Amino acid sequence: MTEAKNRGEMAKTAAVLKAMGHPIRLRIMLKLAEGCCCVGEIWDYLQLPQAVVSQHLKILKDRGVLEARREGAKVCYLIKDCMIQDLVIVLRKKYSVV
Repeated sequence: MTEAKNRGEMAKTAAVLKAMGHPIRLRIMLKLAEGCCCVGEIWDYLQLPQAVVSQHLKILKDRGVLEARREGAKVCYLIKDCMIQDLVIVLRKKYSVV
């Protein structure tokens, strides 16, 4: 990999990690490491107001960390990249969220 391409990839990785760096967004990611979750499941898990959760989901989606899928009337989210998924699974083990 060329140095310039390597720097570009590192910048993308840093942006993803920065997006995940907020405690609420990290908790969202820990929940999504289990698999696809609908918004209601995420609200129940976090015990936070819908508006707060939606703002954080939007940030993660806009930064390319999450993908949203419509399933009927529900919107479900999942981690977009398998390397991010692997990282979050390691973090789940650290925080004993199994």
